[in-house]
Amino acid sequence: MTLIEDIFTRQDRYEPAGPIDSDPFRDDDALFDAQLLDCRVCPTSNRAALLFEMRTAEQFLSGNGAVLIVHGLQSFHWDGSATHRPLMAFSVQEYKPSLNADCGVRLNLGFFPDGDLSVAGDRADFYLLEVSGIPQAPPNYSQRNLGQVRDGLPWWDSPCTVLQSSTTSST
Repeated sequence: MTLIEDIFTRQDRYEPAGPIDSDPFRDDDALFDAQLLDCRVCPTSNRAALLFEMRTAEQFLSGNGAVLIVHGLQSFHWDGSATHRPLMAFSVQEYKPSLNADCGVRLNLGFFPDGDLSVAGDRADFYLLEVSGIPQAPPNYSQRNLGQVRDGLPWWDSPCTVLQSSTTSST
């Protein structure tokens, strides 16, 4: 088992896993109803990562977490309304991947209740994960803070197994 953080920070490519049920780089709305938990941008390594809750995702029957890593980061943009709730689930409602041999990859995500994320880079990798030690259902966020629900979520320090993977890279 490895930590989700290790998948994001490793310098070499993670070994591919089994074939993906719904490829997020080729299927529009492949991530429908997945919940965005966290994002990381690392200018030093020129990459960004999106961490997802997958127990709510419609297209994936297995796995409870996922990490999508964009390498050769060109842009990262979040646009959303301020909220006064301590925690909120942002569920993917629109997802449009765009692959171009000259420009790399651009991912546009629209969230409910109100958020848009656009990220672009040279290439991207997606890993569907089985995170150990979390319940079958996501935690209830109401009247709680992140520290109170984090043990029930896939998180950067969670041990996991990669179940399936996909990449935009041809090599």
